[in-house]
Amino acid sequence: MPQSPEITVGFGSKVTVGDVAEVARRRIPARLNDLAIPKVEKSNRTLWNYVERRVPIYGLSTQFGDQVGMVDNHINEKSPEDYRRLIKDRQLNLVLSHNCGLGDEAPVEAVRATMLLRAHCLGQGYSGVRLKVVESLLNFVNNDVCPVVRQYGSIGASGDLIPLSAIAAALIGENVEAWCGGERMMMVDVRRKLITPALELEGREGLALINGTSFMTAMTALSVVDLEVLFHNMLVGISICLECLSVIDSAYDPLVHKLKNHSGSVEINDFILNAWKESKLIRRLDDERIRVGNGKATLQPSVEMNNLQDYYSLRSVPQGFGPFKENLERCLRWIEEEVNSVNDNPIIDADKKQIYHGANFMGYYVTEACDLLKMDIAQASTWLHAILANLVHPRKNFGLPTNLVEKSNIYSGFRPIQILAAALAVENRKLAQSHQAFMLPTEGDNQDVNSLGTHASFDLKTSITNLSRLTAIILLAGVQAVELRGLDRVSLLAQRVHKIVRGFSPALVRDRSLASDMESLAKWLRESKL
Repeated sequence: MPQSPEITVGFGSKVTVGDVAEVARRRIPARLNDLAIPKVEKSNRTLWNYVERRVPIYGLSTQFGDQVGMVDNHINEKSPEDYRRLIKDRQLNLVLSHNCGLGDEAPVEAVRATMLLRAHCLGQGYSGVRLKVVESLLNFVNNDVCPVVRQYGSIGASGDLIPLSAIAAALIGENVEAWCGGERMMMVDVRRKLITPALELEGREGLALINGTSFMTAMTALSVVDLEVLFHNMLVGISICLECLSVIDSAYDPLVHKLKNHSGSVEINDFILNAWKESKLIRRLDDERIRVGNGKATLQPSVEMNNLQDYYSLRSVPQGFGPFKENLERCLRWIEEEVNSVNDNPIIDADKKQIYHGANFMGYYVTEACDLLKMDIAQASTWLHAILANLVHPRKNFGLPTNLVEKSNIYSGFRPIQILAAALAVENRKLAQSHQAFMLPTEGDNQDVNSLGTHASFDLKTSITNLSRLTAIILLAGVQAVELRGLDRVSLLAQRVHKIVRGFSPALVRDRSLASDMESLAKWLRESKL
């Protein structure tokens, strides 16, 4: 029997955003890389050497955040047992106090991904925790235990303190709510079912569990995986719509985009040209010039209009979507780098026997990625609405029936769908606001700057969901136009996509609700490439 694939984490392993999705969604098991074991143990020994020498360390012999000045008094006078007890109580209280999130539940898949990423971070061997802490996180992942995590609480500085505390509370035996094997139950019942002991915190393990970017990074990693698939499908839908609108070839000549001198524009243009292979609908500029020269063009827009240039939304797709493509590639790299980062504080260098107080818990790379992509999604959403408007209206659709339906004097067809598309586009434009611009100093002004990465990650997820709905809309409109133009006249890609889309939604011959068709197709478009 072939062994099931598994993901390794910790020192010696690189985790991709695809790996995160595999563990979060397909329940692929994860384990600590064997190379990480000595690194983690050495880091833990280094930390305890500092403890035994009674060296003040942030979050170990001090309070947290703005209260870092509250250092244990008479530290050298305490017995080893009393000092360990003081440290343990401080870590426990940190988790209990910060487990205060509110709002809707975060998706279970995001919580699974979060635990994987926290195990990966702590397994790098720079956090001073015991192996047992990493193993406890992976035990939850591999046994499908997902503590309930609420949406609100993190401001993306000092990491995701409040969301991660919900996971830490479950690990240490607090009787909080969790999902286990798809069933919601209390942690006391989960432990009875799995026969697994609670984790007792030592050293700085409470702080290590909650002081990082794992929640915002997990959310964003899953989103960019979806967006990478959706971006391809969106380009397919755009290509088919442009084809059925009989656009002029001139704007898509490779020389035009070579001269523009941007790789994204060139790549998008090549994609579209490849999508149009075997199409009989694309018009040649030379033919349009001949018609205009012969006086066959009309001055007023009509079915027979022979224009020499298309509307901007039809003519400039490579120039408009090239930046989106390049930003997506950049953001995928940033998120994957954050996935593999040590985002803890303090950081323990066991080789040099040094402990550094830093700020790797800051989520600015995550925020920047989300803000960039939300902006590009808003622009794309407006663009898809414009393409749909071209398809629907007789003034612009080059001979297609009004509303993309026969008997438009009786049926509304895709006219109300354009109203829906406008609503989705407007929402995505609102979500495109930069979260970094909303930063609010807090926590005694210790956190006087913060990233708001977690807020940005939730809005990115919503934006992508809306973009998938808009993509479903233009694909439904596109395949409707394919049928109206004639399957024998469209590209091979359009014929293939037509067959796939019709599996979700039959042709719109008379008015009916397309709501369930659109939602089912939208979900598929986030998961599978056309």
